[in-house]
Amino acid sequence: MKWIVLEDDPTSDGYIAIRVVDEDKNLRIENKPCSIYKSSQEAMNRARQLREKFKVQSIKIFYSDATVNDF
Repeated sequence: MKWIVLEDDPTSDGYIAIRVVDEDKNLRIENKPCSIYKSSQEAMNRARQLREKFKVQSIKIFYSDATVNDF
């Protein structure tokens, strides 16, 4: 699996977004500012840093099967 943390300013959305997809899948969001990780722990660590930096309330994880988790 590939964990993509979006690095754009999330102030308008109010959350840090993480997309989880198969490692061999390429998404258009990878052309935007983002970081890519191979583990959930690394992705969540980065998302927590961004949450503090941008002062937003939550982190949302979007899975390829359309499931969404909110932290």
